[in-house]
Amino acid sequence: MRERRLSAGWSQDELAERSGVSTRSISALEAGGRRPRMSSVVRLAEALGVDPDTRARWLAAARDTGAAEPDGPAAPAAARAPLGAAHASPVPPAGPSSAPAPTPAAGARAAAGVAVPQQLPLAVRHFTGRADELRALGGLLGDRAPGCGTVVISAIAGTAGVGKTTLAVHFAHRVADRFPDGQLFANLRGFDPDRDPVAAADVARGFLDALGVPGPRIPADPDGQLTLLRSRLAGTRTLIVLDNAREAEQVRPLLPGSDTCLVVVTSRNRLPGLIALDGAVPLALDVLSHTEARELLARRLGPAAVRDRPEAADELIELCARLPLALNIAVARAADHPGTPLDVWVRELRDSRARLDLLSAGDSHADVRVVLSWSYRALDPRAARLFRLLGLHPGPHIDAAAAASLVGLPRSETLGLLRELHRAHLITEPEPGRYTFHDLLRAYAAEQAAVVEPPQGRAEAVLRMLDHYLHTAHRAGCLAYAHDASWPSLDLAEPAAGVTPEDLADRGRALAWYRDEQPVLERVVDAARLAGADAHVWQLVGAQVPYLLKSGLWQQWQRASETALAAAERTGDLGRQAHAHRWLGQVHRSQDLQPQARRELRLALDLFEALGDRPRQGKTRLDLAIAYGEVHADADAVAESRRALELFLAVDDPSGQALALNSIGWYLAQQGRPAEGLPYCRRALELARASGNLPGQSSIWDSIGFMHHRLGEYHAALPAYHESLRLRQAVGDYFLQADIHTHIGDTHLALGDAGAARASWARSLVILDDLEHRDAAAVRARLDALPGLPALPGLPGPERGTEPARRARP
Repeated sequence: MRERRLSAGWSQDELAERSGVSTRSISALEAGGRRPRMSSVVRLAEALGVDPDTRARWLAAARDTGAAEPDGPAAPAAARAPLGAAHASPVPPAGPSSAPAPTPAAGARAAAGVAVPQQLPLAVRHFTGRADELRALGGLLGDRAPGCGTVVISAIAGTAGVGKTTLAVHFAHRVADRFPDGQLFANLRGFDPDRDPVAAADVARGFLDALGVPGPRIPADPDGQLTLLRSRLAGTRTLIVLDNAREAEQVRPLLPGSDTCLVVVTSRNRLPGLIALDGAVPLALDVLSHTEARELLARRLGPAAVRDRPEAADELIELCARLPLALNIAVARAADHPGTPLDVWVRELRDSRARLDLLSAGDSHADVRVVLSWSYRALDPRAARLFRLLGLHPGPHIDAAAAASLVGLPRSETLGLLRELHRAHLITEPEPGRYTFHDLLRAYAAEQAAVVEPPQGRAEAVLRMLDHYLHTAHRAGCLAYAHDASWPSLDLAEPAAGVTPEDLADRGRALAWYRDEQPVLERVVDAARLAGADAHVWQLVGAQVPYLLKSGLWQQWQRASETALAAAERTGDLGRQAHAHRWLGQVHRSQDLQPQARRELRLALDLFEALGDRPRQGKTRLDLAIAYGEVHADADAVAESRRALELFLAVDDPSGQALALNSIGWYLAQQGRPAEGLPYCRRALELARASGNLPGQSSIWDSIGFMHHRLGEYHAALPAYHESLRLRQAVGDYFLQADIHTHIGDTHLALGDAGAARASWARSLVILDDLEHRDAAAVRARLDALPGLPALPGLPGPERGTEPARRARP
């Protein structure tokens, strides 16, 4: 492969861009250090334009080196060679000293062909005590791989801050090496005072992302996501930590079916249903013993500080109720002033009415408030203000740029304040550059903001936060989707003073920002709604729509569109209502909910007509045509496409005309009228070429090839399909390449070349299986109908299809 790449004059980065295979994978494959996926081999062969014989050799090499373990650990050096290298004679085993067989866990990990996530948060450096609890947890493992153990770690009386998460993470790190297939972690936010608990399907989606499952392969529906997660975990040795669960129903859908996994659940509740019905092992976690608490003080403050003031140390322990969270915050403040005796801190705590209220009522929230107020008052005034304003941010995390906008200060200055808050243990940094804090800390910060900040100051901070995410999302969308039909015109006002949007330099960084901030954006939309900022609600949703569409995040897309519609209705803005109805129609169509899709699209169309917006009327009618095509109502699809064409002609929109003409031609062909449809597509091609629209040209060439096939003009169909494929590869659209390969295979079969047909269908199937797309079944059916042909490497047995594949969308 390296020789082919070099002869083409490409670097590894250039080949990666053209093939969709990562540069890291290409480097490893060329060095013989990685077992390739079949789909990776196909993509590389397509990008390099190798001949069929070379492609077959590469596929055979991939199979021989263990293609069942895609892109996994390399075989022993003596048994592997770089992809595309000549086969060497195998080296015979060296007797008993040969390399050992892979461990069952390593085999499971490689066979799964997935990423190995390591999501455990950083373990607490000064972890103290809990010896009995750690022994109990370790006893679940024994000397063998664990069974499907679900450990419930719950605090007595639901006490917060008792160290449930700390214990779970500490234990998980201790046994992580026994779970080589990965460690997953999720905060279920079961007791968040301001937000609903995280749904199991949302957790599953995050886990599937961490396990390396591509977005297009993840089902749209929650049950499908949960089922796919269980399939991914089956047979693996994976440790899963589900933190802060509210009830068994939040956890149960996430439990793997494999007895090789271990699940650790923390909750303020005892979760009796999980214990009774799912065999979870309960572990009630109490506050620290007095001895453990003294050890914690000694480790944090030094033995001398405790030894020199034993009575003060004992009183401090009791004033903090031996609660780990309260103790750790207290000693952090004392550690910053090593010359100050413990008696000083004890006197301050002793005089606190809030602390006394807590100790008499057992209210953990009040206890934490006392200790936090003590640390909070010691902050620099600017850091204290930042801490308060962080309470207005919805979470789950914030980066330095967003924090700078929130507080209205330069980023460099804000970074210094974040470091001060981090040192004071008032925020955490679970990953570099991203900050968060405990639920109780967030509630305390918000409470302080309500008390200290004037209403106008709070409103201005919220506006800066909303503008930060809106303008950054708009910048990301302009970089990633400026030429996409789904990108709306947002017509933004200038950001508020003090806002510093992210400086996104290119499309890659824009997409990375969307991916990293998507959970934040969802909450920011809700924050805008709660603040009554309906204009921001709609614009924030509009800035996300292309990303949600392209990423297959159907549930988030639907929720966001519904929120945008409600905001537009509150403001009475008919244009924004129309857009929101169209977004809902598109997402319902993608979810295969065609009646709902047509209803929403009709509502959008009525509003666009009332506004006299003919370009968007045309686009909405094309959406309706696609929806009709999904249910094979081709006559209705043609009628809608013709109406769209009239609208685009009336406003002299050549790009829209090309889309409409191709749609008319396609659906005429679906009605069995390809000769009538072909001139429409040829005219569409002229317009698409004039505008330089490569994706449009690819779709039109595919339609032209389809029509030649239907007319029996197979030799004319093949070059049209190949041009469509070339253009689709040039723009990097992986999924639609499968569609074109299927059409090419159909035409080869019609010409009597069953071998070439099978090769094309095999290429299509590799892509569709890689995406776990429903169209794979139809291609597999074609292969199964082709008897008597030799098997292709790594693919199921053969099949036939005399008609080209039907596409609902032109």
